[in-house]
Amino acid sequence: MNKRTSIGIGLHVSNQIIDLQIPNQVSVARLKELLLESFELLPNRLPASFELVVLNKPIHLADNQLIADYPLGNGDQLVVKEIIKETHG
Repeated sequence: MNKRTSIGIGLHVSNQIIDLQIPNQVSVARLKELLLESFELLPNRLPASFELVVLNKPIHLADNQLIADYPLGNGDQLVVKEIIKETHG
């Protein structure tokens, strides 16, 4: 069986969809780090704190799990959802 080491996804950031090839042998937390590093080079920055949400699939991505552990494949869509921390005052 041919195991792919990456998948092609659409990443929804702000009002854009960016086509990316992402590694599937990294944790969700590491993928988020890689995305933050990559977006530092672009005009549109990612929020400092965010989660990745899978569109049209009832999947919750846990930071400590490998991307390969999820039923994700080429063409799947991930949304960057900012985490807004509440301040009590």
